[in-house]
Amino acid sequence: MSILVPLYVYPWPGAWDPLISAAKRHPNVDFTVILNPCSGPCVGSLPDQYYLDAIPKLRSYNNIRSLGYVATNYTTKPLDDVLKEIDTYASWPKTSNNTKLKVDGIFFDETPSTYDTFKYNYLSRAGQAVKNGNRFRDKFVVHNPGLITPALLTSPTFSQQSYVNLSDITVIFEETFDKWLNPSTFDALQAHRIRRSKLAVILHSLPDLSKRVLDFVVEQVQDAADWVFLTDIRVKDEYYHSFSGIFEDLVKSVDGGAEK
Repeated sequence: MSILVPLYVYPWPGAWDPLISAAKRHPNVDFTVILNPCSGPCVGSLPDQYYLDAIPKLRSYNNIRSLGYVATNYTTKPLDDVLKEIDTYASWPKTSNNTKLKVDGIFFDETPSTYDTFKYNYLSRAGQAVKNGNRFRDKFVVHNPGLITPALLTSPTFSQQSYVNLSDITVIFEETFDKWLNPSTFDALQAHRIRRSKLAVILHSLPDLSKRVLDFVVEQVQDAADWVFLTDIRVKDEYYHSFSGIFEDLVKSVDGGAEK
């Protein structure tokens, strides 16, 4: 199991230390982190100096993969704008004259969940811009529709009715902890037949949980997906702008550090 980190934390000195420390202490845990300096890549310019100083530090750890954030607005954003943002991330090393600013792929946020030919072609072209050539180290693509309905998730024709074949990871559930516990949602997440290695679950607004209960939550998420992120931050639009108090315990749980 691995951790997908929405790293929307502004990189003031020391702000990314929880991630760096976790990567050091848990070399067997893989972290895929999403960089989002300007609700995207700061089109027309590099990110500011704090980002330019912080991003290369991630390159020191073999268990950290970095992705650039690009929103598609459920494919209503003009595709040319999406391709321009992808190009901007790809240009970071050359523009900055620093190869350590090379990112490993793209995290496409606000992607659709139900199949449509136009949307499929749109996402296919966006993904090809990441996969083709050597502009991105891992050519890694993540889609985040935020929610895939239980009916679609458990459908025997899910692969034909979705975009899962266009991405390396699809976030099948990004919601509150309470909604995850809803029986229809929970049962569907446990019952689907999709390869877990291609799926992620993100839960926010967790209550105050003991480490033992947190271990149990991680185990239950693992039945649905191989990628996870949990946070107890409950303030809307602030879920991913700081490291929550449970981040260290989350990493320990993923690394097999369950309490006996």
